[in-house]
Amino acid sequence: MNRGATPAPLHGIRVLDFTHAAAGPFATMWLADLGAEVLKVEKPGRGDGSRYMGESLDGTANSDYYASINHNKRDILIDLQLPAGVDLARKLAANSDVVVQNFRPGVMDRLGLGFADLAPLRPGLVYCSISAFGTGGPWRDRPANDIIMQGITGLMALTGEREGDPVRVGTPVCDYATGLFGVAAVLAALFARDEHPAGQHVLVNMFDSTIAMMANYVPAVLSLGRTLTRQGRAHAQLVPYQAFRCSDGEYLIVGAFTDGFWRRLCEAVHLEWLLSDSRFTTNSSRIANRDVLIPILEEAFATRPRQEWLRTLEAVDVPSTPVFTLADALASEQARANGTIAELPGSEPLLHTVDLPIRSQSWPLPPRVRPPSMGADTADVLEAWLGLSQAEIDQLVSSEVIGIAP
Repeated sequence: MNRGATPAPLHGIRVLDFTHAAAGPFATMWLADLGAEVLKVEKPGRGDGSRYMGESLDGTANSDYYASINHNKRDILIDLQLPAGVDLARKLAANSDVVVQNFRPGVMDRLGLGFADLAPLRPGLVYCSISAFGTGGPWRDRPANDIIMQGITGLMALTGEREGDPVRVGTPVCDYATGLFGVAAVLAALFARDEHPAGQHVLVNMFDSTIAMMANYVPAVLSLGRTLTRQGRAHAQLVPYQAFRCSDGEYLIVGAFTDGFWRRLCEAVHLEWLLSDSRFTTNSSRIANRDVLIPILEEAFATRPRQEWLRTLEAVDVPSTPVFTLADALASEQARANGTIAELPGSEPLLHTVDLPIRSQSWPLPPRVRPPSMGADTADVLEAWLGLSQAEIDQLVSSEVIGIAP
């Protein structure tokens, strides 16, 4: 993997990170992985609530959940409820290129840390606000998290078995999609920074981000007036495009999403007669006759074990794969070849985390660093960013404006 002395794309960019929970930290982690210096600001005493989600890695406030989305950052403890803490945060913002925050709309403005407050302090400042529902509308002030968003956007209603209950997608996909849109917003603003000397305020919200992930369904609902329902292991717009149970009880994914794949699939499973049946000749007709077609295919796949079907379908170039557990996927030869997982050096236990899923031969990935403990970098950052002396830092500690890691 390309890790060397050549600067990463965001080398030299400073990011002041006021985020917590999942969507915001996920965004700033990827900025750090792209080379930015990310300084996470936490409240003395407790810190980011995600530190207590999941299980502790080492008996401290460093949970597996927190560690998964906060590597490659530095950490400072500032009490933003104190005027001196806000003043310190403003000084750090004046030395930053990017500010990212995901408090509820209005919170940072009330603290004196909104875009209008900080932009005059730093020409060209990129300020990214991440929220649940946006800065307007009747739901603006509602609290929300990933499961709330899966429910209110229609995502959960589309997930689950046809005759079953709505099911939550297994990963916090709304949080993470929002974080990725936040990264895109920051990168776009940095690219256009020279044209906006007064700074830019970019806004991302979970509601819009989640609906954006369902882009393929929106025309069906609004333009064609369709009512989409849960399809379990299948797809609402493509047939066959789902998992089938094989004779050994294992599941096989088949994604015959073009007429060419459909033809080769029928030939491979020895159901050539389906090709001349008008109920199944096009994807639209297969959708209309899904309840007739799928049992025929299920019966066919139930006659042989999964590995035999995989070899058969691979030989005729029909998209197919086993249904893996996450452990299977992480242990796969492909994950090892790609370097999908990074092992972070440091104290025990050995920490595994996702690596940046972007590769370039033009620039390297910076070395990976374990997620910071609360206040681990408070003193170093205040000296490096603001030039404070040890006496000044000690005074801030004694007045409880900042915290230092024990």
